[in-house]
Amino acid sequence: MKNDIARGCCVLVVQWILHGWDDENCVRLLRRCREAIPSREDGGRVIVMDLVVGSSPADEKATETQLLWDVMMMGVVGSPERDEREWRRIFQDAGFSGYKIVALLGIRSVIEVYP
Repeated sequence: MKNDIARGCCVLVVQWILHGWDDENCVRLLRRCREAIPSREDGGRVIVMDLVVGSSPADEKATETQLLWDVMMMGVVGSPERDEREWRRIFQDAGFSGYKIVALLGIRSVIEVYP
């Protein structure tokens, strides 16, 4: 019973952080997260709440806002927003085996990333 409770507490949440970092630093941070969580079978996962360009194709206003954020982030910090393909590469480079994206929070998405 004690192990079952521990298994339910194996989630790290990274909210609105990674979009301000370049790919190399995102991979470095996510590798550390990967090291800190147990296997997928034991409930390990990282929840990333961030912008995924094009994640809401039916919502033109959301897509327009995502693209404006992209331009702003490139100008302010030099790190553009990412689409699903770019996030996939970062997750794979950080050692994760899979992910699931749910466009849920306006222009942001919830991404479950699995070890």
